[in-house]
Parts: sequence; structure tokens; C-alpha cells
Amino acid sequence: MAIWPFKRNNTTETGATHYIRDAAVADARAVVEFKHRLWRQIYGDLKDPAFFEAAEATMTEQTRFWQSRIRGGATIWLAEDLRGSIVGTIHATQTLSDQTAQFSQVYGLDELQEIRFFYLCDAAQDTNVAATLIQHAVGERSALAWLAGKTPLVGTALRTAGFEPLGEPVDPTDAPWQGVPKQAMVRR
Repeated sequence: MAIWPFKRNNTTETGATHYIRDAAVADARAVVEFKHRLWRQIYGDLKDPAFFEAAEATMTEQTRFWQSRIRGGATIWLAEDLRGSIVGTIHATQTLSDQTAQFSQVYGLDELQEIRFFYLCDAAQDTNVAATLIQHAVGERSALAWLAGKTPLVGTALRTAGFEPLGEPVDPTDAPWQGVPKQAMVRR
């Protein structure tokens, strides 16, 4: 019996190197795991190991939360490589968090989309993954994202998409995010 070596293409038949799709309920765990893997890179210099351990201890609850949100119509966009590994993810909504609602009121921002999370791993560098995720999540609409920690790919992607810093960085005073300053990035 002969075994033929499988030659994986570097691109799809269309030339694509990544797929962009909305997450299914079954993807919620992978999204949460991807987020936590990147948190260690993004916030590693700002938070102690106990922060990550406490956050990772709630992964089952976070997975259930995102499963229910996806069932309820929330969209999380995923970018995957040809092997099905997530290289980027984004979620945006018209329902603003309390902090974003107050911020938008102070700065007179109307009809704003909030990018609740936007994560890119190094494999997304030198691709159009970031721009495509932003386009799917918010299109050309006015939007706000909070930039925190070491996120050079996300920061560059937001600036390229027309987002600019607005206001001074905010340093949360409450745990668990105390000591992680974040900057509002806004596209009007």
C-alpha cells in the first residue's frame, strides 16, 4: 500500500491565504482560548500571573456567555489560516459599554459602533486580515475602539482604517484592569 504525500497549498484556488467568516456557536471556545493566548502577550508586562490564572479559570463561563450571545444574534468575525487556526477576531456592537457611552457623550460622538474586542496574532502581519475584519465589523461607520497593552498590529490597523486617538489615555482604577491604560481610538 502506497501513501501519497499531501501537499498543502499556500493559498486557496482563489489565491486567498486566509478565510474570514462569522463565528458559529461551536467556535466560542476557540475564540476565548485565542483571546487568552494573546492576553499573555498584550498584557504580560502589565499584569501578574495571578491575573491571567484568574481570567483563564473562567474560560468555561466565558465560552457559555459567547455561545449565548452568538445564539442571540451577536456576530464575532474570525480570520483563519488555511489550517483553520484563528489569526484574528473582532466583535463590534451598537450597544455601547458604560465607559464608551460616557466618553461618546463628553466628545459629542453620535451613532457610534463600539469595537468591543479586536485581536490579531503575529501571523496576521503583512496580510489584509486586519482591514478585512474591520470592514466586516463596522464598515465605514463611525466607531470607537479602546487600545491597550502591546498591540502594534491592532494599532496600525486602526490608524490605517482612519481611527485616531481621542482624549487622554484612561487608567482604570478598579481591579482587574487597574494599571492597564487604554486609549480611545475613534473614526468619525
